[in-house]
Amino acid sequence: MDIFQSIRPYKDSEVNSVLEKYVNNSVFHKLVNHVYPSWEDDTLPKKLSKINTVKAFKEQFIYPATKAGIDRSMDNFTISGYENIKRNENYLFISSHRDIVLDSSLLFYVLYQNEFKTGETAIGSNLLSSDLVTDIVKLNQNFIVNRNLPTREMINNSKLLSKYIGHVLLEKEQSIWISHREGRTKDGNDKTNPGVLKMIAMDSEEAKIEYLLSLKIVPVSISYEFDSCDLLKAGELSEIELTGKYEKDGTEDMKSIITGITQQKGRVHLAFGKHLKKEDLDLSSDKIQNHFKELADQIDLQIHKNFKLFPGNFIAYDMVNQCTKFSDKYNAWEEGKFMEHINGILNTRKDKDGFDVFKRILLNIYANPVVNQVEKNIL
Repeated sequence: MDIFQSIRPYKDSEVNSVLEKYVNNSVFHKLVNHVYPSWEDDTLPKKLSKINTVKAFKEQFIYPATKAGIDRSMDNFTISGYENIKRNENYLFISSHRDIVLDSSLLFYVLYQNEFKTGETAIGSNLLSSDLVTDIVKLNQNFIVNRNLPTREMINNSKLLSKYIGHVLLEKEQSIWISHREGRTKDGNDKTNPGVLKMIAMDSEEAKIEYLLSLKIVPVSISYEFDSCDLLKAGELSEIELTGKYEKDGTEDMKSIITGITQQKGRVHLAFGKHLKKEDLDLSSDKIQNHFKELADQIDLQIHKNFKLFPGNFIAYDMVNQCTKFSDKYNAWEEGKFMEHINGILNTRKDKDGFDVFKRILLNIYANPVVNQVEKNIL
């Protein structure tokens, strides 16, 4: 019995039957043509007929699509921290999360290009808006984190998820990317939820922290000079602040996925932190919840420390705090470029209520990474 069938990605034996559904599917063809406009009409069927494994699907579709996204929407893409990971080992990458698709895609593209072990990605069930989307993400080695379940179902699903994560890391010996909290960080304040760590350790009968450390946790920081979904994020957060709620219209997540892939991001940096070990933690407390918090704090410390700050981050901090504390971190041209971006967004909101709230939240998306480094005495 395949106990993981409801949440696991597709296996190699399932690839052909899944792809057969899309040989003549017009929606899939339009999607592929958008990513690969130079392909001839018969290119897609030919490629699909030759794909028999998940690895082949990723090599033919996912990695080239990621490369196209880098080329089209980024001025520069840099990586640091290779010295912290080894090619023959697999890791639990616990990552800051700003973009629905790109964060994990960039990580595994970088690993693949440099001949490190790749692996699987956690994805929320709320993003599976159609059979096509579900098939693509499961072909791309995404496993499903079910959202919005009744309490008892959520507990049982979390146990299954915990067991699956251990299965991938310890038995299949593949890496995993998982966000350090549920959903994206929308306000720029990257903070690990200890509940994520508790979920991962739920199925273990060993000492929980020791088990988590045995999974070889590596914190990952992904920094975007311009958050391509900043308008959408600021709009959602400002509406929550002003009205107490925000209701998605059913197309919201897909809009964020498309915007995140296509909009210009300027410079982007991905940083691998150091593999966390027991000596990195203060486990003197006799309360297990304090141990989870300590591990979360150490993950945050690395994510904040390795988060690359761009001129716009410092400009936003000075604007929010009405100071010139970091004026030596940017010049007039960089300030003009950042303000052109911000004003372009603000100009879409001038006739609407809550303009000042929207502006403050928008600026804080960029200022909060600086705040985190200031508070931790990193700057």
